[in-house]
Amino acid sequence: MQIVGRGALCKPTIHSSHYKINSMKYHTLLLALMCAVPAVQAVAAPDTAAGGDTTLYHFVNTGNPLIKHKHTADPATLVIGDTLWLYTGTDEPGNKPGYHMPNWCVFSTTDMQHWTEYPMPLAVKDFKWDSSHASYAAQCIERDGRYYYFISTNGSGIGVAVSDTPQGPFKDAVGKPLITMADCEGANHSWVSIDPTVFIDDDGQAYLFWGNQLCYYAKLKENMLELDGEIKRVHVPDFTEAPWIHKRGGKYYLTYAAQWPEKIAYAMSDDINGPWEYQGIISEVAGNSNTTHPAIVEFKGKNYFFSHIGGLGGGSGSRSVIAEPLEYNDDGTIRPIHASAAGISTLYSALDNKHNPILPGFHADPEILYSNKTGKYYIYSTTDGTQGWGGHYFRVFSSHNLADWTDEGIMLDVKGTQVPWAVGNAWAPAIIERKEDNGYKYYFYFSGHNPLNNRKAIGVAVADDPAGPFYAVDRPIVDKSPVGGGQQIDVDVFQDPATGKYYLYWGNGYMAGAELNDDMTSIKEETVTVMTPEGGTLDTYAFREAPYVFFRNGVYYFMWSVDDTGSPNYHVAYGTSDSPLGKIKVAEPCNVLVQNPEKRIYGTAHNSVINIPGTDEWRIVYHRIHPDYIDKDKKPGIHRQVCIDRLEFNPDGSIKPVVPTR
Repeated sequence: MQIVGRGALCKPTIHSSHYKINSMKYHTLLLALMCAVPAVQAVAAPDTAAGGDTTLYHFVNTGNPLIKHKHTADPATLVIGDTLWLYTGTDEPGNKPGYHMPNWCVFSTTDMQHWTEYPMPLAVKDFKWDSSHASYAAQCIERDGRYYYFISTNGSGIGVAVSDTPQGPFKDAVGKPLITMADCEGANHSWVSIDPTVFIDDDGQAYLFWGNQLCYYAKLKENMLELDGEIKRVHVPDFTEAPWIHKRGGKYYLTYAAQWPEKIAYAMSDDINGPWEYQGIISEVAGNSNTTHPAIVEFKGKNYFFSHIGGLGGGSGSRSVIAEPLEYNDDGTIRPIHASAAGISTLYSALDNKHNPILPGFHADPEILYSNKTGKYYIYSTTDGTQGWGGHYFRVFSSHNLADWTDEGIMLDVKGTQVPWAVGNAWAPAIIERKEDNGYKYYFYFSGHNPLNNRKAIGVAVADDPAGPFYAVDRPIVDKSPVGGGQQIDVDVFQDPATGKYYLYWGNGYMAGAELNDDMTSIKEETVTVMTPEGGTLDTYAFREAPYVFFRNGVYYFMWSVDDTGSPNYHVAYGTSDSPLGKIKVAEPCNVLVQNPEKRIYGTAHNSVINIPGTDEWRIVYHRIHPDYIDKDKKPGIHRQVCIDRLEFNPDGSIKPVVPTR
């Protein structure tokens, strides 16, 4: 929680100039991100004392800091059933010298987005033996239906309070410290007995870890109120404070604050008694705060990392809890955790007129997917920048927040042996996730060049993970035109929420749709329907290619691209229908997304759409021509970039014109 006792620095500063430069870059980045966070959406009343008013405070996670209505620090988590409980300390505002922390706080959520704060569960004044008046780091744990809150103070020691509910109120269960400096062999500073973390192993044995500069642990008796045996030391590199213990896949993880200013490091072991193998730093110096404090938790199949920063303009004395997604490598090690303004919020989106394009390099024909398996968004694209649209592979990018994208690499190459029937021209993909008996399956549809008839055809590949590996079916799913002309490209796949049936759409020069068979790798030929919207001009809705279908409030929305992909006029039009293969009624006005030459935005089309889970928030993902390649001699049609913007609706369900941003 802290490293100084009443102003006395007890950890030497690291003097490496390289360390200082990297820390400053990270610090500056995170502060910049925090400034872009939208205001929290909340309703409720101010704090109330334990045992007093039972008013609850409800708020929505709109990005980091997670809690914006007060300063919080030293997070600890607890999962009970379908609810995650978050316990924190309270920092007074104003960045006062030292740490002014009068009480602890408790929050809960069932979805990581909607949160409730409860009345104050416990204050340091409730421990009559304390003389520090500081509510330092604490952790709550459940055993046999009771909740044990292990707390620490600035020099008076570690205590334990108990309650029959996770939200409290809690009461001092012992009447004296459980641990003080006198119990910590080798220590000569009073605040060594801080930052308790409690862990109950699979065999029911409970352990308590704690420490500042020196790390200690001991067994707890079954009553959770007494130590059981001797106190032992834990030896890990650069330990400063804030230990956190968790277990995964038979491995024990000890995560802690390291160095000064603090970073987050961790070690692993096959035995809770060690030895511990140091794994390195996973989170850099916290923005605007000398301290940080980790908590790691698995909740509803996903992993999360909590810590604190100085993100509300408070600094080291007025900190704020943040949350980030956490991922493991295949060998069980933890991937580095990077600072973000979005954190774990599904509502955050950095649509600030400075975010586009969202992918590096040249990409086109973006398809976006939200995976229920991983909790991440994915974009699949045509690889652009090659003569004659000659790209032969697809890349996939992932994101937790629609703002920060990671290149997951090439997921399918249609020129080599992965796709037996094709020899290149990997164009315009579509993908869908389907829950099946043995987990999730991902069906990836794409265009490729079929040398047997020297025409484009549509194929399908299947995977167990949204990033692959994908395995292609050895034949095209669509290889002939239902109208005798045009190209079999620009595929889209859609599940009708009204019936659960799956449909495929495609076409260049025409638009067709058909129901998929249950194998998802073939269509019901008898259902093939030509759906080309009739009429229109190049200024309005004359169909060219790239159909896209989605469903909202009982309405089927059909989008398509107008004009040529190399034209600045390339734009998106739309219509609606009352069925997935029904006649399309062109909307009035029909144009959804068009160029804005004043902002050097051209050729805005070939789109997909995503509904942010649990909300009525929508985004449109599309490509547009790189403005430096707009002249015809620079081949604008193969120099495209992927962008994202808001998609909004009028009260009658019609789509508002999209405002393309830069």
